[in-house]
Order: sequence, then structure tokens, then C-alpha cells
Amino acid sequence: MGFILWLVVGTLFMLAEIGIGNFYMLAIGLACVYPAIATYMGSSIGIQFVAVFVGTLVHTVIVLTIHKSRPSIPASDMPTDVGQRVEVIEWLDEGDARVKYRGKEWFADKAKGEMPDADHGVIQSVQYGRLVISTGQNIKP
Repeated sequence: MGFILWLVVGTLFMLAEIGIGNFYMLAIGLACVYPAIATYMGSSIGIQFVAVFVGTLVHTVIVLTIHKSRPSIPASDMPTDVGQRVEVIEWLDEGDARVKYRGKEWFADKAKGEMPDADHGVIQSVQYGRLVISTGQNIKP
């Protein structure tokens, strides 16, 4: 493979990264620079493939290191909806309801074992994609 061909292949991988966005294609694209240099220096095709393989491994390890070093947001630090009001659309049974919050319908569980009786509630927590709401007497519509 020629010098220009390695650079074109590397550029295509880097352009593919724009659509994917996880930096692994960028690692492969950058690794294509090494066999291009090897080709320029007159190395055999076997050395070129070894260069791209080693370059890909090195750049992938770098990407993995960067991904691991970035702190992920713990669930407790994520923006929360606790304390926000919801409108109860209907009570499905004694503890489950369909509610309207931020323009969408959600399923909700009642926080306490009381009988459902309110048209509005307040979010106490979010568990597994369901809202947990309380419907105390002090909640006004």
C-alpha cells in the first residue's frame, strides 16, 4: 500500500468518527499514520500492517485511559425532579397512577399507603423510570 493510500484510509476513519463520536475510529485513523511513515521509509507490507496494528492498540489504550479518567456523574448528583408538582390524570389502583409532568405522561407510585384521592402530587423520588409522589393535604392545585 502506498503512502497516500494509508493517509486516505486514515482520513476516512477520522471522518467516520464524526458520525460515531466515541474516539475509537479516530484512534484507528491516527494509527494509519504509522504505516504511511513506514511506507515512506521503504518498509515491506508486513511491517506496514504491524505498524497499523501496534498503532491501533496504542491509541485504543489511550482512548480507554481517557474514558476511565473522566468522572461519571453519580446518580445522586444528577439533576433531580424531587419537589416538583405533577398533575394526576387517573389512579390505576390504590398506589399506581398516570400523571402529567413536563408535558408528558408518566407512571407514578404513591409514596405512602394512603388511599389515592388527590388531583395533584409532589415528586418524592424517581425509581426505575417511575415517579414516586406524595399527595398530602398541603398540596394545592
